[in-house]
This record gives sequence, structure tokens and C-alpha cells, in this order.
Amino acid sequence: MCGIYGFAGFEDADLLRRMGEVIHHRGPDGEGSYSDPRFSMGMRRLSIIDLEGGSQPIANEDGRLRVVFNGEIYNYVELTEELEALGHDFKTRCDTEVLVHAYEQWGMDFLERLNGMFAFALYDLERGELIVARDRAGQKPLYWHQSAGRFVFGSEIKSILECAAVPREPNTEAVDPYLTLRYVPQPETLFRGIFTLPAGHFLRLRIRDMDVQVRRYWDVPLHEDKPRRSRAEYVEELEGLFVDAVRLTMRSDVPVGAYLSAGVDSSLVVAAMTRFTEKLNTFSIGFGSPIDETQDARKLADHLGCTHHEVIATPEDFAELPRAIWHLERPIGDVLILAYFLLARATSKEVKVVLSGEGADESFAGYSFHKIIQWTKWGTRLAPGFLTRKVAAGLIDAVPVDLLDKAFVYPAHLGKTGQKKTASYLRHFQERNLNESYIALKALFDLDERRTLYADDFKRAATDAWIRPPRDSSGAYLDQLLKLQFDDWLQDNLLLRQDKNTMASSLELRCPFLDHRIIELAFEMPPGLKVRGTVDKWVEREIGKKWLPPENTKRSKNPFYFPLEYFHESSPIQGLIAETLDPERVRRRGLFDPAAVAHLVERMASGEFLVLKQVLSLVILELWYRIFIDRERLF
Repeated sequence: MCGIYGFAGFEDADLLRRMGEVIHHRGPDGEGSYSDPRFSMGMRRLSIIDLEGGSQPIANEDGRLRVVFNGEIYNYVELTEELEALGHDFKTRCDTEVLVHAYEQWGMDFLERLNGMFAFALYDLERGELIVARDRAGQKPLYWHQSAGRFVFGSEIKSILECAAVPREPNTEAVDPYLTLRYVPQPETLFRGIFTLPAGHFLRLRIRDMDVQVRRYWDVPLHEDKPRRSRAEYVEELEGLFVDAVRLTMRSDVPVGAYLSAGVDSSLVVAAMTRFTEKLNTFSIGFGSPIDETQDARKLADHLGCTHHEVIATPEDFAELPRAIWHLERPIGDVLILAYFLLARATSKEVKVVLSGEGADESFAGYSFHKIIQWTKWGTRLAPGFLTRKVAAGLIDAVPVDLLDKAFVYPAHLGKTGQKKTASYLRHFQERNLNESYIALKALFDLDERRTLYADDFKRAATDAWIRPPRDSSGAYLDQLLKLQFDDWLQDNLLLRQDKNTMASSLELRCPFLDHRIIELAFEMPPGLKVRGTVDKWVEREIGKKWLPPENTKRSKNPFYFPLEYFHESSPIQGLIAETLDPERVRRRGLFDPAAVAHLVERMASGEFLVLKQVLSLVILELWYRIFIDRERLF
């Protein structure tokens, strides 16, 4: 596990040093670099495998290839044995060296043989080419910038910004997607001219003319015709693959722990891990509120014989929000980023590697909106169109909000804002394609809300034109929906916040459910093995019946969120909001109408779930501007 960085088209030894220093947190155990007149690259190392012999960059036998690497190749043992049998000479026992020999042996096809999470830069001196690649799901980040004959890349944007030739400017066109989704979808970032390499892609740079080509090497598989296999066969195959994925992700020369929430995903991970170790540390975070589930996690940890650790977040912890945003770089408009930051910091005091259940919901349909969209689709097939547009939407409009709250998956107050959004979703469902319905249902601010919020000079930015249609309409409807999440939600939100928050504390996060073999099997399965009636993740729960107490397999999906409804009136949070969204500050920033922002802040008193999240998303955006654009020191 490391941070990597580099540049082509110019020489600057001091820049390479600065690029490494600014991401010291990603690799405090060592550093390494390579430079020639055309190209320079470096890395910071967090030692996990081959603690003594894994220094980078690593070269092949004749020195023609050199690589710097961030991540883990879980099947490196098997690949090493295969490559040695083919005549390759290994000088280390680390997973990084597999990359140069595999590329030498199989060319770009070697990417398909890798099982892991990774971002790497492989320099071919003979061809004068740089290959930069990212893992299939996007667990490890990689950013790049090109202008005026210069190419700069890094695991973090902070490294790229060390180059004086890279403009430190906001990408204002990305503000509208941010307010809609709570994140900026790849390949854009909130920095103008700095892009993220999407998951499952590689970039090839021909250094002599600085030609850049970006290509996809893997995609989520959609099947028009599902193979005919029994439910029991699928359950058995998934169980075997999952146990093997956990075994591989536990490969480490340092202690390994696990995040545990007591939900079915993390519970399965921990239960599988106990097959391979007798001493397992587990970690969870709570909020000291009525919705807290830490006691459930503690009970399961005791049942499985684990040593459990708890972190309790408080309003006072909001003082750490600027630090979390600095590490995140690409802002996510959800204060849950703070919870993950606090959890990772506490976990890093006990272990150096932690496993998580992240990624299971995106393969096995674990979110409430998966069921909502699918049910709505069924309803439009069974009933005349006017039923959804008129009757159902009208019923949602007419029902008392308190009654509607009981059907809302979050144990928070839906409020008038949420009621209006739900009715609008139903009313316009048949007019929208799947992607538009998906975004409409999960949007933080809808189009009208954004137009009301923006300052006059910025209203032109409010448009839904950036919403991309689905790239592929083949396969089952539910699988098409899940694929949409792989294309942005997973890599631009969930995995981004996990990588940046864990690496902020020099902690490595691994996700067994993101083994590509499991993803491919999940998309081969019939939709009914994921959602059966009101039951989500059915196939996971079937495995859980063998491993876990009944209460863990039967419990419904409880969304993990920061319960602002219990904290927003505290002085630390109110003070942060007042200082960050001060009307004069809002006016100077020029994005929003100060009166509209003030009105939104006033509405927080209602305790509405969506309003609280909307206000804090604006706080996070302003803090990002102050840290990265204004260059204020806020921590």
C-alpha cells in the first residue's frame, strides 16, 4: 500500500520530492523514485507484504520496465509461481514485482489476470511509454493533468497541485452535479483540468509526443440471457468464492482487523475471517443516539470470539471536519465522511490492515431505492400509466408526513421536502429513463431547488444536461440499475471516502466483496436471488443462515448515516454552520444567493432529514473552497 506520483515532459527533482512529502500519510514507512530526462516517478510506502524487500520502484530482469504501485495484488503468490515456471527471475517476494514480469509476459492482457485493488504506473523505457492503470471497481484512486507538453499524475490531487504549472482553479461546472449527487462523477473533479482515471481503465502516455489514450479493460457484465442454474448451486458457488476472497484479502505480514456494523455484509466478512485466525480485532462507530447499533455489533463480535473496539462520535468531533475534507480532496456532501475519518483513526492504533463489507450492496441490491425503482417499474407494467402519475403521486402528496415517515427506511423525519421528492419521482417515472429515475430518487437537491439556491450569475449552471443516459440497456432491469452505481456511486463516493479516510491514518482497507469473481457471479445471477419480495440480498442471507445467529440474517438493511437530527442544535455544529454559511461569505463566494442559503439554514429547525443533509453539503463545499482554493489553514 502506497501513494504514487510522477510527471513527464520536463525535469524537476524538487517537485518530485514535494509530491511525495505532501502524501507522507499514505506511506510513512519508506519512499523511492526513478528519474530520467523524459520522465520521473516516485512513491511513498506503507509496508504490508515483504516488509524488508518490497521497496519501489521495482524493475524487471533487464531494467527495461519500472513500476510504482499502490494497492495489493491478492493473487500474487499464484502469479509468481506461474511466471517463475515461465522463466522469470524474481528478486523479491512482494506483490509489486508481479506487475513488471506479467506485463513482460502477456502485454496489456496481464490486467485481466490481476485480482486485487490497485493503481500503478509502469514505465517502459524502451518504448518510451507510461502505462497507468486502476483496478476494476476503483478501490485505489489515480488522478492526472495534462497541459502545455506536461503530464502529471498522482494517487492524490495534492501531489499534482505541487506542480506550479497546474492551475489551482475550481471546476465550477462540477458544482451542479455535486449538489445533485453529493459527489462529482468521474472523470471530472472539482478542480479544473484535473481528472480521475475511471475504474477498470488504463491510460497510455506516449512520451515523445505526449499523446494520451484512455481505454477501458473491464466492465460490469450484463447478461441478456441468464444461465439456467438452481438457487442452491448459486448459493454454493458464491459461498466458495467469498471464502476464497476473504482468504486472499487477509494475506499480510502485519495485523489484520475488520469493520463490523452487525449488518449482513460486514457480519459475513468477520465470520469468514474467523476461519483463518483465532485473534481478530473488530471495530465499529456509533453516535450515542437512539438509532445506535454498536451494541448489536458488540454482541456479534462476542459471539464470534472477536476483540471488539467502539468509537463514539460527538458534536465536538466536527472540529475535525476540515482535516477530513483536506484528506478527501474531492468533496462528498455528506458528514458521514467524518464518521469514517474517526473510525479509521481509531482502528489504525490497533492494526495496519482492515477488511470491510463495502461493495456488497452494489452487487446484491442492498439499498432501499433498488426495491423502490423495481417496484415502481412493476407497477407501471401492471397498472395504467395514470395510476402512477395521478393516483400514487396524489396519495403521497395527501398522506400526513408523520405517517409517511413510518415507511421511510431512515429513522429520521422525511418532512415536506422528502414528501415532495417522492411524489415527483412517481409522477414523472414513465417520462424518464432508468438513469434519470435513479438520479431523481437519490438527488440531494433537485433541479428547481438548485435554481432557487444559485446566485443570479450562476443560475445558468443549473441544468440536468450532464446526466448521462445508461450506456447499455441489455440485461435485467435490476442489473442495469446496479451497473449505474458501479459507474459512479461506488467509485466516486463509497470507495473514495474509504480510501482517503483510511490512508489519512496510514491504514489499508480491503473489500472482499469487490473481488471481480464475486461481482461477475452476482451479475450472472437472476435478479430474484438478490431481491425477493421485500427481502434484499437474499443470496447473502442464505449463506448467513449457516454462519450467523438468526437475528443477523433476518435484520433488514439499516442505512448507515450520521444522525444529524439528534446533533444539529449543538453549539459546535451551529457555530460551524453560522461561520461557514455567513451571508457575507456566501455573497463573496458568488455561487449562491445569501437569502436562499439563510432560508435553508432556518428550515433546519424542522429537523427534516433532507434539509439537514442539504445544509451540511453546503458547509462541506465552502470548507473545500477555503482549504484548496483560498489556501486557508483551518486545522
